Amino acid sequence: MTYDSLQTLARRVLFAPLDEISRTETVIGRLRSAITLGVLADGEQLPNEVDLAREFNVSPVTLRDALKVLREEGLVHTSRGRQGGTFVSDTRELTQVHLELMLLEMTPLEIRDLTDWECAVSSRAAELAAERSSRHSGEVLGHLIEKLGESEVPRDFRRVVSRFFIELAAASQSTRLSKNAIRLQVEFAPVKTLAYVGEATREQIRKHLRKIAEAVVEGQALEAHIEAVNAHTRIGNELLQLRRHLEIQSNEAERDAR
Repeated sequence: MTYDSLQTLARRVLFAPLDEISRTETVIGRLRSAITLGVLADGEQLPNEVDLAREFNVSPVTLRDALKVLREEGLVHTSRGRQGGTFVSDTRELTQVHLELMLLEMTPLEIRDLTDWECAVSSRAAELAAERSSRHSGEVLGHLIEKLGESEVPRDFRRVVSRFFIELAAASQSTRLSKNAIRLQVEFAPVKTLAYVGEATREQIRKHLRKIAEAVVEGQALEAHIEAVNAHTRIGNELLQLRRHLEIQSNEAERDAR
């Protein structure tokens, strides 16, 4: 069973042309999210600069400026020669600091707002999936539940969770819900890696997602709705607590440096 269609759809969202020229920060954000979300795999070669700039609808200079920042962050590296190009770095260890910075840059209100939006999108998708999903959709969700049981590394776990909610939206047979689900995963999912460090949290999320999958297969729309809300609410609360902890640490470090 393959999921190339999901990978292709996610890439289309990530590499859609930008609305304005010279949006360096937006290019950085898109590529950083693509790497941390796993749409761009470790070691994968990016398109050449001219082609990638054309995809984003930005100038090659803007793209080079963005890649320079990503190289400094250690997310990509560039080699010269016949086999050269820009490649995604192995981000297993590199992204921890960047994810913590991303979380600190988010306000508590923004975290709650994104959690509410995610609850709205996923709970409705879960309801419709329970009413409309095919046998194939049930098999895909079941396969991802199995993958969750095998995923002990936080980043790998988060990637499977992201795929689960994107596939759940696809099972709803709603194009708009599917597009919003992908955008939410790109925007919000990477920082959730930090919440999946603890096995207790991962096990709770496994239980919620397993119940969603079972409810979808059995056509229980209300149960699917409730478990989707429970899953996102739990992670939203975990992120709020973690952000408070990181903020305290940051403030203490600043005081010690004075």
